[in-house]
Amino acid sequence: MKFLVLFMSLFFVNTSTVDITEVRNLYRHAKDTKENTDKFFETTQKINFENKPVLSAYHGCALTLKASYADRKLDKISFFRKGKKLIETAIEAEPNNIELRMIRLSVQSSAPKITRYYKDIDEDKSFLTNNVEKISSPKLKKFIKGFMSTSKAFNK
Repeated sequence: MKFLVLFMSLFFVNTSTVDITEVRNLYRHAKDTKENTDKFFETTQKINFENKPVLSAYHGCALTLKASYADRKLDKISFFRKGKKLIETAIEAEPNNIELRMIRLSVQSSAPKITRYYKDIDEDKSFLTNNVEKISSPKLKKFIKGFMSTSKAFNK
């Protein structure tokens, strides 16, 4: 009986697991084309990001990018607001997480001024600059430094 319950639960549970490395790779090129944005969005949408602020913020980022390709104004607003809320909620949960700050900075530095989502640019830029060398994960450090070297927020 236990075997049957286990089998049934495995059958009905979404076993789609997405690796953070895959998400980061998709993020790098998500803004380049609509197809890249769609793939990034679809990938992050599959994630159960409950209690995973970084993955939640990446999905928020995907929503804000999706807003830029939406045809209807109401869809643009809806996608952007949902994305912004996910990012801000993630940062409230882990305010000292450098990857979350990077995600917010990337969104704020490229968001249209009309969204009024730009108030944390200087704070996040400073946070990244002051904390990038403290990152213990070599992969994450390389990723964040890569962002910093190509971000228009750092190249002004």
